[in-house]
Amino acid sequence: MSSGLFAKRNVAILLGALLVLGVVLIAVIQGIGKDDVPSDGVAVVDGKEITQADFDTAFQQASSQAGLPQPPAPGDDQYQQVRDQALSALLDSAWIEGEGERQGVEVTDKEVQDTFTELKSQNFKTEAEYQQFLQQSGLTQEDIDERVRLQVISQKIQEQITNDTPEVSDEEVREFYDANKAQFEQPESRDIRVIVNKDPAQVQQALTLLQADNSPENWKKVAAQFSTDPTSKDKGGVRAGVTPDQFEDPLNTDIFDAPEGQVEGPVQTSVSAYAFQVDSITPGGTTPYEDAAGQIKQQLDQQAQQEQFASFLSDYRDHWVEQTICSDDFLTERCDNFKGNPAPCPDPSLTPEQQQQQLQQSGCPPPVLTTSPAPPGTITAFQQATGGQPQKPHPAGEDQAPTPTLPGGATGAVPGAGGAPVPVGQ
Repeated sequence: MSSGLFAKRNVAILLGALLVLGVVLIAVIQGIGKDDVPSDGVAVVDGKEITQADFDTAFQQASSQAGLPQPPAPGDDQYQQVRDQALSALLDSAWIEGEGERQGVEVTDKEVQDTFTELKSQNFKTEAEYQQFLQQSGLTQEDIDERVRLQVISQKIQEQITNDTPEVSDEEVREFYDANKAQFEQPESRDIRVIVNKDPAQVQQALTLLQADNSPENWKKVAAQFSTDPTSKDKGGVRAGVTPDQFEDPLNTDIFDAPEGQVEGPVQTSVSAYAFQVDSITPGGTTPYEDAAGQIKQQLDQQAQQEQFASFLSDYRDHWVEQTICSDDFLTERCDNFKGNPAPCPDPSLTPEQQQQQLQQSGCPPPVLTTSPAPPGTITAFQQATGGQPQKPHPAGEDQAPTPTLPGGATGAVPGAGGAPVPVGQ
C-alpha cells in the first residue's frame, strides 16, 4: 500500500471518528443522553431513581393522611389528587436532598434528633397522641426521622440563601425616607371623652350633668348611665388617640375644632347623638429620619432577602426540572420531558361513563399540569404540602413583610395535635 493511500485512509478514519463524536455531543446537548427511567421506576432525579415501590409507599401514606379507608383505585374520584400528592412528595424529597448537596449543607444526627424532639413537644401533648398520629398517617418512625432531616436541610438552605444577602446601606435607607416622607407623617390626635346614644334626649341629660361637673369622677358616673359605647362607657367615656376621620361628620370636624377641657354637644350624625370633651391634643408632624431609620432598614433588609430568595427560587425550579425525567404515566410540569397535553384526556365533554371507557381504551391518564414544589423553608415533618405561590415583599413602612417561601408552602396545624400551628410541608 502506498504511503499516500495510507495517509488518506487515516484522514478518513479520523473524520469518521470526529463525525461520531459530533453526533454524540449533539445528542447529549439535545437531551438524548439523559437518564432513562427504568421499567420499574417512576422518575429519575439527577441520576437517582424513584422506584414504583417508592411511589406505592407514598401513595399509601397520602391516602392515609387524606383520611381514606383504603387507597383509591384508578378511575376513582380521589385517585388523581392522591396520586399527584404522592408524586409531589417524592419529587420534593429528591429535589431538597439534591439541593442540600448542591449547597454544601450538612446535617448531623443530633440536629435531627433535637429538631424532632422540639417538633414533637410542640405538636403532641402525649406520647399516645403521637403514636395515634403515626397510625393514622401510615408513617413509621423512620419516615418521620427522614422528614425531620429534610426539614433541617430545608431550613438551612433558606437561612444560607437569606444570610448571604448584602445589608442595605445607610444611603439606601436615606433615599427611601426622602422618597416616602408621606409614610412617616403622623396626623394630629386627641384624647377625648364621649357619650354615645341613639336617643338624643339621653345625650341631652348627660350633657346637662357634665356641663355642671366635668370632673373625671362625674364623667365615669354619667358615661356608665347614659352611654351605649361598649369601648368607653365603663372607662369614663375615654377614647385615646383619636385621629381624623375616625368619626362621621359633623362629629369629626367638631372634635378637631374643639378646645381642650370643654364639654361639647349635642352632635347628631346618621348613627347616633353625641356629647364629648377633648382632654388633650397631640400635634401632628413627621417622624424624624433618626427615629424612622431603624424601621426602614429592617424592612428594606427583609425585602432584599426576599428578592434574593425569589431569585434562588427561579434557579432552583429550573435546575431541578432539568434534572428530573419521569415515566410516561407520571409526567408533570416538574419533569424535563413533559411536553404538555394539548388534547385533554379524558374528553371533558363526554359523559362520566364515556370518559372511563376512553381511559380504559387509550390508557391515558392525562399528564398532571401543575404540581407545585415544596422546596427549602417549607418542609415540615408531620403533614403534606399544599399549593401556593412565592409571597411578595412589602415595602418599608407597611406591615411586616411575610417570610419568603416557595410554591408548596402553607401554614397549618397537625391534625389532632395540640400546640401552635406549624408550616405545612412534606
